[in-house]
Amino acid sequence: MVATRPAGAFRDSTRYAVMAVSILCLTAIISNSLALNFTVICMNDGNPNSTYAYTEDEKGWLFSAIAMGTLVGSIPLSTLTTYLGMRIVFCGYCAVSAVSTLLMPLAAATGFGWVFAMRVLQGTAVAMSFPALGSITSQWSTLKGSGMFISLLSCHLQFGPIFTMPVSGALCVSSLGWPAIYYLQGTLTIAATILFYTFYRDCPRMHKSVSGKELAKIEQGKSTASHKEPVPYKAILASLPIWGVWISNIGGNLGFHILLQYGPTYLNKVLKYEIQSTGFATAVPYVAATLVKVVAGPFSDHATCISEKNRMVIFTIISQGCMALCFVFLAIIPVEMSFVGWLAYTAAIAFSGLNCVGVVKCAQLVSRHHIHFVMAVTSFIASSVVLILPAFVRILAPNNADDEWAMMFWIIAILIVVTNAFFVVVADATPAEWTRSTSAGEVQPEKPKEKPLILEIEPNALEKPKFHTINE
Repeated sequence: MVATRPAGAFRDSTRYAVMAVSILCLTAIISNSLALNFTVICMNDGNPNSTYAYTEDEKGWLFSAIAMGTLVGSIPLSTLTTYLGMRIVFCGYCAVSAVSTLLMPLAAATGFGWVFAMRVLQGTAVAMSFPALGSITSQWSTLKGSGMFISLLSCHLQFGPIFTMPVSGALCVSSLGWPAIYYLQGTLTIAATILFYTFYRDCPRMHKSVSGKELAKIEQGKSTASHKEPVPYKAILASLPIWGVWISNIGGNLGFHILLQYGPTYLNKVLKYEIQSTGFATAVPYVAATLVKVVAGPFSDHATCISEKNRMVIFTIISQGCMALCFVFLAIIPVEMSFVGWLAYTAAIAFSGLNCVGVVKCAQLVSRHHIHFVMAVTSFIASSVVLILPAFVRILAPNNADDEWAMMFWIIAILIVVTNAFFVVVADATPAEWTRSTSAGEVQPEKPKEKPLILEIEPNALEKPKFHTINE
């Protein structure tokens, strides 16, 4: 019985401890994939024949390797998560990220091919980011608090560059050199993985620290369908709101990842920031995005004067519309006004943070316990975008000239607007019919729940017992 569960060490807040541990692991995965994006600037000692002197084509392949790995890692994720559970699969992916990061300096000294292989392995782990975001939120968040939970959990996308960029900049110019960042991050990833495996459970009922009161809050209003039931692929693929989520992610990920993957290059080569200052200039926008998420999450949950659907649409319009506008500013601002350009760059990343309570929240509310498949496809889309980015940048900005980047920013702004317009039209906030299933996988309509009766005997009164509903 739920009521007999004792309160654990975290009282009625174990779900927030689970969130914190999950954020640590997800941040480590993202940080590991970003390290080369910065260290590639300082790995070359000026000798064109050096082992670390990569050509522009080789750099493009190294950037694409993350996406290739993510594509490979995304394919088995839905099946693995369904049958093995998030805990085991997540730890396995984290272990791959840790080992490949620790081996990166040795791989770099050995040759380009080995570096490419390690980058693919790092990318394989990145595939876990979106499915974990959806699955952990679906299992551990209350329905009323899902906006805040998603907002905070998705902060790992910002915490990664917040940590990696300035630390990489500092270590690059220190006596320890660039290899130190890989040893540091690999070690931290191992520690975070052990902590996650020890503390996390695939559902609140399996966790000894979850009190009866907290469990009731988490499970209130959620479907009781088995989380190991077959995924209704056909029904999901026929869902317009889900297609709206996926199409929106094409433009949203293009805008976010061009700044995430090529932000250091843009600041250093186009706006002429020095290496160490580039690290801090790249990290500050993600701090701003984190603050935006911390404010937006609770607001999304408690602004009940606006319907849930309209809240998601409004946040999406603000997030993606303002990000597109920032790209327009980046396209028209002269490079001599580097600080103004950096402000537009910062604002674009900050506004992108609002998307977690727009598009991502829509995916979670519509797909419920099938969120792992929806987010696995989202991860596939994100990695596909990252995969084409090097060719996209190489074709449009081969010389890193300001006018070349301006043209690229115009194209990105247009794509963001077009892809998000469809989501605004088809967005929904109610669980899809295919989330209410029998054990055989057949969809059944949701039955209205009867209000349980509570027997109340008034003290010192010889009356007949009174019956009340739980809402009385």
